[in-house]
Amino acid sequence: MGGMLARRTLLGAALLSGCAGPSVPSSAPPVHASTVTPPAIRAAFDVTVMSWNVMTQGLGPDHYDPSMPREDHDWATRAPQVQRWLRCTDPDVAGFQEALGVTDAQGRPSNLMVDMLADREWANIDHFLPIMFRASLFQLEDAGVVEIYPGSAASPWQRYCGWARLRHRATGGLLFVFNTHLPPFQTAAVAAIRADVIATLIAQLHRLDPSYQVPAVLVGDLNARSNETRPVFREHLTRLAADGWRNSDALTRHDTTTVPGASTLNGFGAKLGGQWHYRLISTTGPDYDYVWVRRGTSVARWQTVLGPGVRWLTIDGQRRPFFADGPVPSDHCPVLATLTL
Repeated sequence: MGGMLARRTLLGAALLSGCAGPSVPSSAPPVHASTVTPPAIRAAFDVTVMSWNVMTQGLGPDHYDPSMPREDHDWATRAPQVQRWLRCTDPDVAGFQEALGVTDAQGRPSNLMVDMLADREWANIDHFLPIMFRASLFQLEDAGVVEIYPGSAASPWQRYCGWARLRHRATGGLLFVFNTHLPPFQTAAVAAIRADVIATLIAQLHRLDPSYQVPAVLVGDLNARSNETRPVFREHLTRLAADGWRNSDALTRHDTTTVPGASTLNGFGAKLGGQWHYRLISTTGPDYDYVWVRRGTSVARWQTVLGPGVRWLTIDGQRRPFFADGPVPSDHCPVLATLTL
C-alpha cells in the first residue's frame, strides 16, 4: 500500500496514487479498555447511523471500465457528491472507511472528510476509519483505534477497528460506535483470514466494552457478502450472530431503498447484456457494507443510499435505474439505519 500522500484541502487537487487502499499511520492511538459501569435504565433515544466506504484515495482508471471518465476517479471530482449525499441523508453518526487521515503544515491531524457537514465532531480524525457524530446530540467521552490484523503475504494490508464512546446529551445514555474494514477479495485464503480477523475483532469488542450492556453499533465494509452461504466465507455472519449482533437490514420495519435490491458495492456501474454501463445501479451484486446492532435495539428504517435521486433509462428494451447525476461518489453506496436504543 504505497503511494506518496500530499496534504490536500477538501475540494483541492486529486490525490495521485497507485495503491489498492489507504496508507496506514505509523502508530495507532492507544487502546483504553472501558471501565464504564452498565448504565441504569434511561429513556430510549433515536439515532441515524451510516456506514460508508468513501474511497478518498481512489484506485485509478485501470481498476474500472475505461468508459468511466478519468476525472471521475479523482477525489477532487467526487468530493462534492459525497458532501451532497451526506447533506441529503444527514446522519447523526457515521463510520467511514478509506477516509484518509492527513496532517496539516502545523502537524495537526485532520481528514479529507472533516468539513462535509455542519454541527459535526469527530473521533479518530487522523485515521482512515474516522467516526463522525452530531455535536448537538452527542459528546465524545473516549475513542481510539485497535489493530485486528497485522497483514500477511495473502492479504498485505493491516486492518483496524476504530471506536468511540458517545454520551447522548438529552438522556445521558451511552453509545459505543465501532468502525472496521476487513481484508478484501473473495478467495479461500482471504476468507480464512477474514474468519480469524472476525474472531480478533470480537475479542477486541469485549475488551473495549466488557459489560456488553451499553448500546452499541458496529459499522463497516466487511468485504464479505450479506447473503453468503459458503462455509468459511460466511463466518462474519455466523460469528457476529453468535456474539449477539444482528444485521440491521434483517431487523428493519421499513426498507426505504429507492431501488429494491440495490447493491452496496456498486463499482461505479454495472453490466447489462454483457456491456458495462457507467452509473448503472447494480441489483445483482453483493452487499459488503453493514450496520450491526445488539439485541434490544429496534430498527425503524434501513436503506442502501443511492443519492438524492435515481434516473430511469431504457437500455435494450429494459427500464433500468441509474445514479441520477454527477460523478458516482464512491465504489460503495452508504448504508443508513434509523435505530432506537
